[in-house]
Amino acid sequence: MTIARRIFNYLPFHIQRPIRFAYRKAKAHMQPGAIEEVSANNVPASAPASAPGPDINDLLHQLRGDALANLPKGADHFVSVGCSGTWYFNWIAEKYGDMHVHTGVEFYSPRPSDLPANVNWIANTAGNMPEIEDAVADIVFSGQNIEHLWPDDIVGFLLESRRILKEGGLLAIDSPNRRITAPLGWSHPEHIIEFEVGEMFELLHLAGYDVERHIGIWLCEDPFTGEILPFEEFSEQGNWPVSRRLALGTTHPESAFIWWIEARKGERPPQVERLRELVAQIYAAAWPERWNRLKTIIGKEFQRNGTTWFDSNSRDGVLVFGPYAPLVPGHYSVKLNLALLGRKLPGKRIVAICEVVSGLDCVQHARREIFAKVASSEGEFEVDLNFSLEETRFGVQVRIIALQRAHIAAERAMKLIVEPGPAIDERIILERQG
Repeated sequence: MTIARRIFNYLPFHIQRPIRFAYRKAKAHMQPGAIEEVSANNVPASAPASAPGPDINDLLHQLRGDALANLPKGADHFVSVGCSGTWYFNWIAEKYGDMHVHTGVEFYSPRPSDLPANVNWIANTAGNMPEIEDAVADIVFSGQNIEHLWPDDIVGFLLESRRILKEGGLLAIDSPNRRITAPLGWSHPEHIIEFEVGEMFELLHLAGYDVERHIGIWLCEDPFTGEILPFEEFSEQGNWPVSRRLALGTTHPESAFIWWIEARKGERPPQVERLRELVAQIYAAAWPERWNRLKTIIGKEFQRNGTTWFDSNSRDGVLVFGPYAPLVPGHYSVKLNLALLGRKLPGKRIVAICEVVSGLDCVQHARREIFAKVASSEGEFEVDLNFSLEETRFGVQVRIIALQRAHIAAERAMKLIVEPGPAIDERIILERQG
C-alpha cells in the first residue's frame, strides 16, 4: 500500500467521499510510518443486493446502508448519536426512509448550515443528552461511535439512550470487533478500544436492553479453524471468495470485522454499578493491547528473551511506529526497550531517534536522540519519553527511527504511564483510560 493510499484511508469516511475521485488521481508524499491503517467508519446487516466495489471503505459503507434499510420501519422520531455533515442525514433518509423528526447528537463537528427541515441538531456528547425528553425516540442509532468513547461516556451513552427511548424502542449499534482488529493490528486514530460481541451483549443486558438481532460484517477469521483472513483481499478464487466471506460474515459476527447489534429497551431497570464495573474491567484489559498495535517498515521480527522484537538488520528507516491512538490531556511517560546488536560505533554518532508525534501533521511531543556510546555501553537499554498534552490529541504514535546503518533492535511492546501533575486531575485520566 502506498503512502498516499495510507493517508487517504486514515481520513474519516465523510471526508473521503467528496474527494475520493480526485484523491485517487493525486500524488501525495509524507514521512514513512506516519499513517498505516485503514479506517472503517461504516457498515450493517445482510449480504448486499448488488456486488460491492473493490474498495474496503466502499464495501463497508454499502453494507451498513443495507443494515439501515433493514431496521424496523415507521419510526416517528429517529435519533442519531454521532453524526457529521448534511450528507449523513441525507444518507439515513435514503437508506431508512422518512421520519417526522431526526435528532442528531454531535459534539466534535460543527452544525451544518443546510440541514434538512426535519433535523434537530444537538451539540453535546453521546453520554449527555439532557436536551432530549424521556421516552420520545423510536430508534436510537449509534454507528461506528462507541469505540470513540471513554469509559464514563460509554456508561452515560447506554443509560441516556435507554432514557430517551420509548417503551420497546430500539437501540442499534455497530462497531469494529476487537477480536479481529487486535490480531490484524488494525488501528484508527480516533478509536480508544473496540469491543467484542460477547462484551457488548453483557453491557447491553446490564444497561436494561434485550438483544433482538445481531449480525457480522465482512468475515476476517475462518470460523472453523481460527485463521485470520486478509482484511482487504477481494477475490472470487480460492477458499475465501468475496461472496463466501460476505455470507459467513453475516452468520458469524464473532469472526467478522464489524458487528451490528439491535436491542430493545427492556422492562427491568439498569444495573448501573455493575455496568460501570464491567466497562472498567474491559478497558483495563483492552487498553494495553490497543496501545501496543505496533508496526515496522524496515524491521524483521525475532524472539529475544521470550518477547518479540524488531531487528533493523543494519538498515536505516522506521523500525517501530504506532499505535495511532487518542490521548486526553495529561502528563505521560512511554518506556521503550532497545538493543544494539552489531558492531560498536563511534560514541558521538546518533544511531536512532525515538519520538512521540500525533495527527496527520505529526506534531512532535517528545524526542530523544540515541547515541552510539549509550547503546554500546549498555547493551539492552530502556528509553523514556516524557511528554504532556494540553488538549486531546488523535493519532498519537511512537516512532523509533534507525540511523547510520546501526544494527538496532526494538521490543515490539511499550508501556504508557500516566504521570501525576498540577495541570490535570489524575483521577479523571485514569478513569478514562480504564
